[in-house]
Amino acid sequence: MNELELDSELVNFVTAVRQQSQVWALGADDEGLVVCDSNQFDDTDVLLLWDSEEKAKAQCNEEWAEFEPVAIPLDELLDEWIEELNADSALLGLNWNDDNVCVEIEPTGLARALED
Repeated sequence: MNELELDSELVNFVTAVRQQSQVWALGADDEGLVVCDSNQFDDTDVLLLWDSEEKAKAQCNEEWAEFEPVAIPLDELLDEWIEELNADSALLGLNWNDDNVCVEIEPTGLARALED
């Protein structure tokens, strides 16, 4: 993704999430969520989030076949998750796709975008 595509994807993600007041992650029976390695930074975990259940469900195959979409209310994400993810130096990956790419953003950056 080039810079313009990344910016556009972030705007689209924020717009959709504001309308629905939730994000989607992939969860498993052990209550773990899908986290992958950053494509940009060494030794950095990325929690994957989607702006729709359909986009999240589309990734429930191959290595993530046992996972299913889990809704996270927006207020819970902002009030409970952002600070913890930031403290862990984790990133958020927005709308991971079939090309194994996504916008990677710091948790506080996403929080600011959602609150503006």
